Amino acid sequence: MTIKEVESLSKMERANIRFYEREGFIRPARLKNGYRDYSEDDLQILLRIKLLRSLHIPLDEIRALQDGKKDLPDTLSRQIIKLEQEEKAASYAQDVCRAIQRDQAAFTDLDARRYLDIINRTMEETGGSYFSVKGDELPQVFHPWRRYLARMLDIFMYSILWSAFLAFVFHSNLAVRSSFEIIVHSFIALIIMLFLEPLWLHMIGTTPGKAVFGLRIENPDGSRISYGEGFERTWGVISSGMGYGIPIYDAFRLWKSYKMCSENETQPWDESTSYIIKDTKGYRGVLYISAHAVLLVVLLIILSAQQLPPNRGNLTVAEFVENHNYYARYHGIELGSEYLDQSGKWVEREFDGTAYMDIGYAEKPEYHFTVVNGYVTGISFTIEINDNEDWINSYKTHMVLASLAFAGAQDEIRLFSRSPGRIAKQIESSTFQDFQFEEAGISFFCDVEYSGYEGWSTEYLFPEENAAETYFSLDFSMNKLY
Repeated sequence: MTIKEVESLSKMERANIRFYEREGFIRPARLKNGYRDYSEDDLQILLRIKLLRSLHIPLDEIRALQDGKKDLPDTLSRQIIKLEQEEKAASYAQDVCRAIQRDQAAFTDLDARRYLDIINRTMEETGGSYFSVKGDELPQVFHPWRRYLARMLDIFMYSILWSAFLAFVFHSNLAVRSSFEIIVHSFIALIIMLFLEPLWLHMIGTTPGKAVFGLRIENPDGSRISYGEGFERTWGVISSGMGYGIPIYDAFRLWKSYKMCSENETQPWDESTSYIIKDTKGYRGVLYISAHAVLLVVLLIILSAQQLPPNRGNLTVAEFVENHNYYARYHGIELGSEYLDQSGKWVEREFDGTAYMDIGYAEKPEYHFTVVNGYVTGISFTIEINDNEDWINSYKTHMVLASLAFAGAQDEIRLFSRSPGRIAKQIESSTFQDFQFEEAGISFFCDVEYSGYEGWSTEYLFPEENAAETYFSLDFSMNKLY
C-alpha cells in the first residue's frame, strides 16, 4: 500500500504515520523507485497505536506492549486508574478500556477498528476532543515562501563569499561576467552551502537566513543535529528541493517542493528532524529586507574595493608595476608578447604557444620614473615615429593603465571614489589630442603632434594617401602636485 492508501484506511495524518515509522513501530518495505510499500500488518499496527494513543496510553507503554515486555490487560488497568483521576469526559475512555479488558485481547490480535468506531461515535455525540492524539509527530514548518526566502538569503550570502574570494585572490572583475560564468558561480555557491550550512545547523541550530524568519532545525529531543546529519539534509535540499541548480529542472523541483509544503506534507529531507518556527510576526519581513540590503552593501564594497590597486600610498617602482599589471588583469587587457617587469621595463614573455597579432604599428612606451627617497613622484614616456607606412595605434590603453596604477594609490582615492572613472574618461576622450588636468593630487599632461596622418577613428591614425612623409610624437607625463 502507498502512504496515501494508509492515510485513507487509518484516518491518520501523514505526519503521524511518518513519526511512528521513525520511532520504529512499523518498517515498510522500499520499492525500487524509493517509495514506501506498507503492508497489512503495518496498517493494523498503526490502528492499534491510534486506538491506544486515543486512550492516552504513552508511546513507551505501547512500545513495551509491541515488544512483548508488558501485557495489555495490566497496561489497561494502570490506564484505568489514571483515567479515573481525570475529568468526567475521561469516563468514555475508561469504558473502552474495560471493554477491551473484558475481551482479554492481546496487542497482537487487538481489533482496533471496532473500538475506534465506538470512540468516533462518542466524539461525534459529545463534541469532545479528549480522544484526539496530539504530539505524535515531528514539528514541521509549512510556510513555503518563508522557507524559500530564507534559503535564497543564505545562497546570496554564499555567493558573496565566493565573489570576495574571486575578487581578492584571483582579482577577477566581478562587474564583467558572462552568462556561463554566472551559472558556474551559482553551482559553486551551492557547493559552499553543502559544506557550510551543516556547520551552521550543528553549531547554532539555524542559518542566517532561517534566523531572520525565526526558523530552527533540531533533533526530536531538542538537541542540535550533527554535522553529518546536517550534510545529509542539505544534500537532500540541493538534490530533491533545488534540482542541483540545473536550469529548468531546478524550477520543476522547486514547484514540487512548494506543492508538498502547501499540502502540509513533510519534505523528504525533514522526515527525521524537527523544523520549528518561533513566530510569523510582520517585523520578520523588515528584518529580511534589511538583511538583503546589508548583503547588497557588502557586495558593492567588494566591487568598489576591486577598483583600488594592491599598493597604496607612496609607491616604489616595483609597487607601481604591480599596480599596473593588476589593472591589466582586472580589465582583461592583453599586452601582447611582452610584460612589464619589476624595474618598469618591457620584457619578452617565455613562449607558451600563444600567438599575438598586432594591428597597426605600436611601440611599447618606455617609462621614465622620477624617484625621491625611493618613492616615485613622477612618471613619463615619449613616443616618436618617423616615416611609418602603417597605421598607428592609440596609446590610450597604456596611459590609462599607468594613470590608474599611479593615481589609484593616492590617499584621495578611496572606496566609491569616482576619480578613477574621471581619469579614464578624460584620457579616452582625448585620443590623439593634447590634454592637461589634475585629479587626486596628480597633474596629467599629454602633448600630441603628427603630420601625414588622418584620424578615421579614436583607435588608429591612418597614413594620408599622398603624404610625402609621416611623423608622430606623443609626450605623456604625470607628477605629484605635493
